[in-house]
Amino acid sequence: MTPSLAAPDAPTLDPADEALAWAERGLAHEDGARWAEAAACYEAALARAPGRFAIVLNLAGVLAQLQRFDEAESRYRAAIALQPGSAAAWSNLGALLAGLHRDAEAVACCLHALQLDPGYANARFNLGLPLLRQGRWAEGLLCLEARASLAVMAQQLPLPRWAGEALAGRSLLLVSDAGHGDLIQTARYARLLRQRGAGRLLLVVPPGLQRLLARLPDVDAVSTLEQPLPPDCDLWAPTQSLPHLCRTRVDAVPAGLPYLAPEPARVAHWRAWLAAHCAPGARRIGLVWRGDPRHQNDAHRSLPGLAALAPLAGIAGVQWISLQRGAGEDEPRRPGNALPVLPLPAALRDFDDTAALVAGLDLVIGVDTATVHLAGALDRPTWVLLPQHLTDGRWLQGRSDTPWYPGVMRLFRQPRLGDWAGAVRALDGALREALVNPAAAPWAPRSAAA
Repeated sequence: MTPSLAAPDAPTLDPADEALAWAERGLAHEDGARWAEAAACYEAALARAPGRFAIVLNLAGVLAQLQRFDEAESRYRAAIALQPGSAAAWSNLGALLAGLHRDAEAVACCLHALQLDPGYANARFNLGLPLLRQGRWAEGLLCLEARASLAVMAQQLPLPRWAGEALAGRSLLLVSDAGHGDLIQTARYARLLRQRGAGRLLLVVPPGLQRLLARLPDVDAVSTLEQPLPPDCDLWAPTQSLPHLCRTRVDAVPAGLPYLAPEPARVAHWRAWLAAHCAPGARRIGLVWRGDPRHQNDAHRSLPGLAALAPLAGIAGVQWISLQRGAGEDEPRRPGNALPVLPLPAALRDFDDTAALVAGLDLVIGVDTATVHLAGALDRPTWVLLPQHLTDGRWLQGRSDTPWYPGVMRLFRQPRLGDWAGAVRALDGALREALVNPAAAPWAPRSAAA
């Protein structure tokens, strides 16, 4: 149970202005992601001016950030009672319910918001998540085209945007518009675009992916977001729109694996490093337990820390190797870890080096972040721990496999909201079984038909 917060000291203002002052203070705290302070201010504002629609709506959003989901739902419904014609209130309630896997209700809320305001882009975008999870990709991928970033990109690029028409030899500039994992997932479309008649293909990516993606056989040049745009392009497309533009469906995913390849010399280097640091005969398993803290769902998709994987320490015959960058990277070096993990090598420079290291591993275990997409794209055995809250639509629902990485990736879902222990228990059992049943192990050779 979340403890109640004492109301902050009241500002010295005319009583008629106090509610507005509290609300403005709440907005300031929201801007700084100080969610508990924002909630206290909004509650103080409503104590002075009950029934203020905008304050109720803001408080609902802050309560959702604080994971006080029942209270957030109650406040969203209160806002709707105050203004039943508000598309924003219906859309926000739909987004909350989608995050809680109440997908039928979420779809109904978002559709109602669009009935109220057919041009409300947020409602259309929020509708995308539950539709994608239900496998309704034709509708869901179209909904994602309502994301706000597309209009900004269109203003910055002096080219016509490709709308899926025949390419007929024209050059196409693909610009990254999402996270590293999303870009790795959509890199497969270079091959498909070439088959559909693209002339030159040029890719604009974050610096950490440039070396790896420069070896895509169907791409002519790769530059970074910091460099000038390549000249002489006919059209552009955001990478995150490629599944929609190429009409991807659950039963028709371009999933030829591998579609990425590490540099052979770096593979040899990291194989030698692994041989020097791992016990002979041990299964080499890479671990990633946290994502980028800036991700909107990172509080749910990331493990609290390496300690959440401590139950795996009882498994014999395994060498654990950290692939964790950024937040949590230093945890394997801390004394007292129940799970002994080789720290991330300092010489690991970018995703190209990570790919070369992953090529020498038997298995990668991670949360939903870029490294698991990288391992899947390399056709390496990969086990993914998925959160119950805001599970990405690409993973569908109720499945332990994925059409994006067939035969190579296995999904372990939280059985209940926040229950990482349950997901880790299931993974622990599967790994123990793999070690005593080599034929069924994820690293066992696959037949050509598999």
